[in-house]
Amino acid sequence: MMRILLAVLLLLPPVPALAWGAQGHEIVTTIAAHQLTVRARAQVARLLGSPAMLIHDSNWADEVRDQRPETGPWHYVDIPLRAPNYVPARHCQTGQCVVSQIIRARQTLADPRQPAARRAEALRFLIHLVADLHQPLHAADNGDRGGNDIRISLDGRRTNLHQLWDTRIVEAMGRNTAKIAVGIAGAVSPQQRKAWQAGAPAVWADESHRIARDRVYRMVQGRRSLRLSSGYLRAEMPTTRQQLAKAGMRLAWLLNTTLR
Repeated sequence: MMRILLAVLLLLPPVPALAWGAQGHEIVTTIAAHQLTVRARAQVARLLGSPAMLIHDSNWADEVRDQRPETGPWHYVDIPLRAPNYVPARHCQTGQCVVSQIIRARQTLADPRQPAARRAEALRFLIHLVADLHQPLHAADNGDRGGNDIRISLDGRRTNLHQLWDTRIVEAMGRNTAKIAVGIAGAVSPQQRKAWQAGAPAVWADESHRIARDRVYRMVQGRRSLRLSSGYLRAEMPTTRQQLAKAGMRLAWLLNTTLR
């Protein structure tokens, strides 16, 4: 069944990246869809209408942010750059952060007593927020709104550090979302898959935070404006591919262990 789904996806026209951005989220859910058990896939289809809706709805949580502004903080967690790790009592006191909301969405999805519409909404949030947590700048706070205030000139084009990691590096991989997802998943070894399909959102937040601290901000060095070339995109592509792979594998694990 999944081979047929992926074959169809590969024939679709490439999806332009909007603002992970749309393309990144679709890559993550395509990877996850390939890893779902028969039972989990059936429940996804029951809640969303078809297994392919897992990919179609991967950006729903971004699309409703204007109508539901209270969900904005759910997409990230502000862990100070110099903090050693995520501490719920310090970094998510009210539960309005991506770590807590992943846990909450999973609990709702797992509860068969909840109305189907509520479980479907929890599923839509879950597939999006797991991907968000693996974008390093969604788990770091350096007083610059997750890199949005750091201006970047990339080969003469204006952008910012957050958008660079949200969309530009993913765009540099190509435009065929399904083909990219298949390539990323195919490069994951069984050992990596086993290691990644475990843990907890707090652990994943720490991983993303370390990447932000040790890699993304290493080149910033307190500056608010940088000039970069496309060579930066190529250099950071392996890290981005690995984060997308982890997000996809972990999303599949969460769905398989929740929708049993």
